[in-house]
Amino acid sequence: MRFELLLVPALVASAPVLAEQYLSVEEAQALIFPGETHTPGDFVLSDAQIAALTHATRAPLPRRSVKVWRTSSGGWFFLDQVIVRGDRITYALGLGQDGSIKGLEILACLQLYDGIRRPQWRAQFVGRRYGRADLLDQIGSVSGSTLSTNSITAGVKRLLATHALFLAPTATAG
Repeated sequence: MRFELLLVPALVASAPVLAEQYLSVEEAQALIFPGETHTPGDFVLSDAQIAALTHATRAPLPRRSVKVWRTSSGGWFFLDQVIVRGDRITYALGLGQDGSIKGLEILACLQLYDGIRRPQWRAQFVGRRYGRADLLDQIGSVSGSTLSTNSITAGVKRLLATHALFLAPTATAG
């Protein structure tokens, strides 16, 4: 009997910590693109596209699928996740019709990484676009959340490259 009682605290101590859900996809869409409609445009990257994206970002690709919506104003809304120490951070990125970042919202993360939800940190991304200097050098981190800020910045860089290479008007025209 004593053995069974010792087992319960061990199971509780090893239970996974769940991320806090801060926004739904629809709420993030409304924050970044108020009053606009969104048309799903998800796609799966081909081997050639993966090679091009890996070359452009100089980083491995975490997945083949791209979750994206086209907005009624001609912008793009991406939903993505990055993994930090085995935990997932879900975020949304909005790009204007010109390819510049319109907004970044954190949908879900552990409270431990809550600093990435600060408006002043997320505001560093607004106006940036693909090919204009290295984002990793220009986006400041949040003390105590360096890995999560670097992971999100790398994810944003990947989404900007995805847009520029496969979704921007010049990409489809060529």
